[in-house]
Amino acid sequence: MTQVDLSIDRITRSRRNRFTSVRLDRLVEYRDKSEWVEAAQNSDAARFVPLWHSRSLLAVSDKGQVAVYLKPGELERLDAIQSPTLLGTDGKRYFFAVSINDNQREEVLARHPEAHFIDLRRASMDMDAKHAGVLAYAKALHYWQHRHIFCGVCGSPNRLLSSGHKLVCSNEECARQSFPRIDPAIIVLVTHQDACLLGRNANWPPKHFSTLAGFVEPGESLEDAVVREVFEEASIRLNKIRYVSSQPWPFPASSMCGFYAEAENRDCAVSDELEEVRWFTVDQLEAAVMGDSVRLSPPVSIAFRLLADWYHKRSGKDLEQLVKQARHLKHR
Repeated sequence: MTQVDLSIDRITRSRRNRFTSVRLDRLVEYRDKSEWVEAAQNSDAARFVPLWHSRSLLAVSDKGQVAVYLKPGELERLDAIQSPTLLGTDGKRYFFAVSINDNQREEVLARHPEAHFIDLRRASMDMDAKHAGVLAYAKALHYWQHRHIFCGVCGSPNRLLSSGHKLVCSNEECARQSFPRIDPAIIVLVTHQDACLLGRNANWPPKHFSTLAGFVEPGESLEDAVVREVFEEASIRLNKIRYVSSQPWPFPASSMCGFYAEAENRDCAVSDELEEVRWFTVDQLEAAVMGDSVRLSPPVSIAFRLLADWYHKRSGKDLEQLVKQARHLKHR
């Protein structure tokens, strides 16, 4: 009998990226069972992920940033803005996302004086992977819900159903249903022999360089998007593309698909999208980072992961440690 390769490396490799380690049973089969959902919300196992103006509730501990979940009874009204959204269970607790208003924010902070509502993107660098994933999941659904309050066909108010995972137009003649949406994007580290290509957008902070990226257009495959974006941004032709891994990116609503690509040569040119593109060997990248002439994307991003893996493969060194060393020297 022919042996079939059932390796799950294609799945597990994405878990090395931030926000991918949710590891929740999403309980899809219970979303429309209102009695079960209500019982779960009122049980001792319920935990609520509060979101205020798209910000997450976090506290600093000796383990870094820690997600702060609310227990039943900590909010007088769970549905002050809308009904809680069922996220799932880790086998011990039921997680729900809940939007809170300004008054509830004060109530929450009074109960948790050690906590703050802050932006998840930066804070997640020092978070446990599982809980970073839970908060990202909640944030992504929160963004979709609050930006689709009205029907996109007739303009009538939408009703939030299926425990927060479906919107239905309140106009019975329309009754359009819509479901959570994400914007697929590709992100690619282009290499040629011993060098990699990084680009800089004029709108980014000073000295910031990153891999090339762009949104997938309608009627386009992921691979076609890689070819198009690389040529549009840097006028580079590719001869090889390899998928690496993916990452949820709820800032605000993307799914990042990471690739490596080999360029035909190092001929390149800037475009309207990028003000500078540069090739870096390992030694050149080290010198630029240590000399603070180049600053890289934060380690939570797949852009950093693609670059870090390339750097480690060619040098045997840890790029994150290099960045920390450079930051330490800068602030001495």
